Amino acid sequence: MSDEDYSSDRLFEFLRESTIRGLLNPAVAKSRLNACEQLFVELQDDEKNDIRLIDVDTLCSRLHKIQNSSIRPEVLELYNQRVKAALTDYLSWLKKPACFYSIGGDSIRKDKRYEPSAKEVSLEQQALEEITLTTSSQPNDIISVPLREDRTVYIKNLPLDLSLDEAMKIARVIKALAINNNEQVE
Repeated sequence: MSDEDYSSDRLFEFLRESTIRGLLNPAVAKSRLNACEQLFVELQDDEKNDIRLIDVDTLCSRLHKIQNSSIRPEVLELYNQRVKAALTDYLSWLKKPACFYSIGGDSIRKDKRYEPSAKEVSLEQQALEEITLTTSSQPNDIISVPLREDRTVYIKNLPLDLSLDEAMKIARVIKALAINNNEQVE
């Protein structure tokens, strides 16, 4: 890698080409590019030549002061987040282009032209595993109470820290629902 790879121009080039390469979702790439364009007008020469020197928070304050606070703070914060994400993704891509995966999960590699990265495969396997585990067993928060041979009652959403007073309150409600055969309910 050359020092030229760390220039702001190369970052812009990456953001423009990332959608063609299937690295970023087009809307995400465009929003990050726009944020970089807005903030990078205040870059100093050394920062333009080496984006690793950029402190995005300082850059945002610089822009905010120069613009006489005309930029709304929420817009500036959005630019801040997007520029940080763009820098992180670009530097990650520079280190290992073959294993690149966007920090925001904004990859659009849906077609078969690209091999998914190891991280994408791992995340997909983990999600499938979680789906299998949650659908294959009874949820943990449901308690079954067999009443008779032909009837089971299910109790759901009992708190893990259920106190004795709370349990008695639930029991009183259930007792109140029972058909009274001339018996006194306590």
